[in-house]
Amino acid sequence: MSKQPDENLQRNGKRIFGFLMVLFVLALGITIGTLISYHVGATGPADSQLQMQNDGKPMAGGAFLALSQAFEGVANRIEPCVVNINTEELVTPGQEEEGPMNEFYRHFLPGPFDNGPQMRRSLGSGVIVDPKGYIITNNHVVEGATRIRVSLPGGEEYTAKVIGTDEVSDIAVIKISGKKDFPFAKIGNSKNMKVGNWVMAVGSPFGLDQTVTAGIISTTGRTFQNEEGPSDFSYMNDYLQTDAAINRGNSGGPLVNMNAEVVGINSFISTPSGASAGVGFSIPSHLFVRVYNQILQTGKVSRGWVGVWMNKLPLTPALANFFGVKQGYGVLITDLGDEKGAEPGPAAKAGLKPEDVIVEFDGKKIQNNQDFRVAVADTPPGKKVKIKVVRQGQEKEFELVVAESKIFNRQEKEQLSVDEEKPKSEIGLEIEDLPPNIAKGLELSGGAYVDTVKPGSLAEDAGLIAEADVIVAANGKKINNAQELKNVVKELKSGEPIVLKIIHFAKAANNRLQSEIDYTSIIRP
Repeated sequence: MSKQPDENLQRNGKRIFGFLMVLFVLALGITIGTLISYHVGATGPADSQLQMQNDGKPMAGGAFLALSQAFEGVANRIEPCVVNINTEELVTPGQEEEGPMNEFYRHFLPGPFDNGPQMRRSLGSGVIVDPKGYIITNNHVVEGATRIRVSLPGGEEYTAKVIGTDEVSDIAVIKISGKKDFPFAKIGNSKNMKVGNWVMAVGSPFGLDQTVTAGIISTTGRTFQNEEGPSDFSYMNDYLQTDAAINRGNSGGPLVNMNAEVVGINSFISTPSGASAGVGFSIPSHLFVRVYNQILQTGKVSRGWVGVWMNKLPLTPALANFFGVKQGYGVLITDLGDEKGAEPGPAAKAGLKPEDVIVEFDGKKIQNNQDFRVAVADTPPGKKVKIKVVRQGQEKEFELVVAESKIFNRQEKEQLSVDEEKPKSEIGLEIEDLPPNIAKGLELSGGAYVDTVKPGSLAEDAGLIAEADVIVAANGKKINNAQELKNVVKELKSGEPIVLKIIHFAKAANNRLQSEIDYTSIIRP
């Protein structure tokens, strides 16, 4: 009888033990889950760390990856050749710009602000183009410098000497010397560059050396009709225009193509703010190579000259028709002579005459004055060239020997304008008979004296200047007085052109009148 209760007790103990084991397992699971949740949600630096991926695949492949790798390759090849240029210039007090702070220093602080020279420092860039240490940079980077220090990418620093400079092209050649050859850049052909081609600019903008920016060629052969850019002679050059970021300190650095070849030397930018606006200009290799080679060979740069005075006003359709220029373009000759206007120059000796229109020079098509300036300047003195002109509707070809230019003609250039053109309703010109004193000073027998030019009129657009112009011919007919010119205009119908031959004059330092001939045209409203 006693055996039955023992069995029941043992059975109940097993049940209790099983129940407790279940509770223990549940409690252990809850505890582990809580700990895991706590660590997963932890934000402390010891609990969550970032890891860089070394084997990640690029999201963009194909052409995008190839372009990125190409940029990397070009940068690796050109960067060792690009240098930082630091210049020091000793400036006397008279050279410093006046300002309220300078005035304050002079009055209230002793020391170097009173008198004596001051040291002016500036930054620029350059590119090594020869293993011997020859460097190309901008003339305006080193101009006037008393000391030039060149820093290489590896940190080496050298004192450079100036081999030669050229203000016209804004190119300078300097040299550093070392115990071993320097890394140098290869030169590409800027003539092969096309609009849309990728390029990279390398330099030290704001002193940040080895800065690389990328962009495209915005246009080739960019020219300026007046003295814009880094020198008064920018109209003598043509430029590569790019949207690659160029800033202060980039001057003198290279513009390279995707073969890591230098196709331009960064020179200046067009910007309203002083910082890059995506409009930068580089001196093309076809120009700086010629300048560089001449500097190394002769220490100077020689440019061609032929003794032609050009009509500074555009060759309008009316002028082209009047002179029989079927091409519709060219350069109208107004006078011939040497650079002082006295002795015959190469063009006069070859047989060219005033009112000839130049349409080709040494095989190059000449569409405007800028084309002719650049073509002649780029021609080595002493070279024999052929020049094609239109004379009274007939093409003629002459041969001449290009002379060396001694000075550069800084006549007024056509002013660039972005104003919206509006139809003009009147000629806006008041004339009178030529005053005897002006006729005597200009050695003229007669003419129509321009007394007034109305602002915004057709006469102003044609380039006529009040109290500085005398009209001596109209549509090929000699003009002796104001009435004769009025009669020619009256005979014209609305829309017909009148071609004017004018004498520009001004007083010289000796009070004598100096003059030059120009041609222009007006369409009668």
